[in-house]
Amino acid sequence: MRKGYKIVCNTASGRSRYMKLLIPFVLSCDIVDRYDLWVNTLNEDDLRFFELLAKKYPKINLMYIDDNKFNGIASIFGFYRHSMDNDTIYIKLDDDIIWMEPDAIKKMVDFRIEHPEYFIVSPLVINNASGAYLLQNGRKIEFEEYLPASMSFASAWCNDRSAYGLLDWFYKKIQDDTYKDLYMGAKPIAMQRFSINMILWFGKDLQSFKGIINKDDEEELSVVIPANQGKANCINADVLVTHFAFTFQRIELDKTDILKKYEALILKGLCGEDVLHHYKEICPLIVEAKINKDINIPHYHDIRKKQKMTLKGFIGQISIPYTYYNISRLYNSFHEHIVKIKQ
Repeated sequence: MRKGYKIVCNTASGRSRYMKLLIPFVLSCDIVDRYDLWVNTLNEDDLRFFELLAKKYPKINLMYIDDNKFNGIASIFGFYRHSMDNDTIYIKLDDDIIWMEPDAIKKMVDFRIEHPEYFIVSPLVINNASGAYLLQNGRKIEFEEYLPASMSFASAWCNDRSAYGLLDWFYKKIQDDTYKDLYMGAKPIAMQRFSINMILWFGKDLQSFKGIINKDDEEELSVVIPANQGKANCINADVLVTHFAFTFQRIELDKTDILKKYEALILKGLCGEDVLHHYKEICPLIVEAKINKDINIPHYHDIRKKQKMTLKGFIGQISIPYTYYNISRLYNSFHEHIVKIKQ
């Protein structure tokens, strides 16, 4: 509880390799009443891991897809209907949030309570197009070329090298404890889509549309619904969190040392003793989930529709030998920017 509000975190869950870093931060926050895991994966090792988590931690509540029908990212939309209780603040966290500053959740909840005029609020997220733009605009970082705020090839939002540079730059600021120098206060935004890596909403604010999300939760929550309700959103740039990777960044970033670097912050005790304690408890559960096949898990039915293959689509999927590119990805790479930080 916090100032009369019940606090419920939720994560569309599917990747234990990232969540082992995220979950300790949530469990270590004493104001969190419940942590809903929106179980949205077909990976049996991860499904068993979630079952073990729920058994060990009373705060963790597993929520399964209606009718056990797995439809990829579209399955997530149905969970919002269970996130609109009165007197409750919900905090949605991507499963690859890999670092939060101390008291990030408390600070964001207090900001949420103090600013009911906004529809959703977010911290400043590292490796997020809007977050990077705000750092540039506030002269906290300087890039070799101008970085636009929108999610586009020009903002380098899908480029792994740009993401690595930004994540490594921020990692060093955590190490030397200078990340607070990046604080910039509240930054209201309106009619601008942004990546919802960590957002907070009042449960009551979803009741007017019954929590029904039809196609794209990011577009609807950051643009469509606020515009319909005549509200703005806001980024609280006095709270910082780190997001690991977007889809096109992930393959290459997974091969780098950046995840290990952020993991080392926990192991060195730089994220607090409680976070380290929970991390040490959680890691063995990942191992057990891979070994113990007797753990009961849901059996989802994969109902994703197979797209009809067009000639353009067929050509685009042709792999390029000795690279992770296909024709389509290579074409896109000609348009995306590699935004480098000025030294």
